[in-house]
Amino acid sequence: MRRWGIGPIALSSLILVAGCDAASRRASARLRTENAALERQIESLEARTRELEGTLHAIETEAALAPDTAAQAPQVATLEVSPLSGFEPGASIDDVVLEVHVEATDGRQRPIQLVGPLEAQVLRARPGEAPDLLADVTLSPAAVRDAWRGSLFGATYLVPIPMPRPAADQQLLIQVFHDDLRTGRTLECSGGIAHKPSTETP
Repeated sequence: MRRWGIGPIALSSLILVAGCDAASRRASARLRTENAALERQIESLEARTRELEGTLHAIETEAALAPDTAAQAPQVATLEVSPLSGFEPGASIDDVVLEVHVEATDGRQRPIQLVGPLEAQVLRARPGEAPDLLADVTLSPAAVRDAWRGSLFGATYLVPIPMPRPAADQQLLIQVFHDDLRTGRTLECSGGIAHKPSTETP
């Protein structure tokens, strides 16, 4: 009876082919990932270019805008401290980062972009006395733009505030100020803060 089998050379060839196939698949997957990242980067740059072109056009034509056209532009009407705000671990066991989420809406209660600096203060309530200022952080207009966050719970602006870990029974108050560069107004809001992680849903 004749026996058929795979010789050493044939077996080595199969292993080599299998190894090449695996390496080829990994290389293809890496290229697809890199191409997708490049496409996203190109889309982002193109969007930024269109935005800058729109801004330039708006600056050039602003003086010619009719009053009724300017009146239709949405403006910031309300700021609120979002219940998404909360604490995250800090640089040491004695420190935390208070992540303050600020909601901004127009007169129809729709999310709107903030243009201008945003300041957040952390105050400790004292019965019968003025509150203590525990921390104060101000974001520049560029930083405010980068602070935008979107989630299933809506759009917010994130202001991280490093501070000493407060006692669990301390009543903390958040005071927020925004200088609207489009209108020259100063808007503000305030709200309490729960002693919970900022990643915990309301």
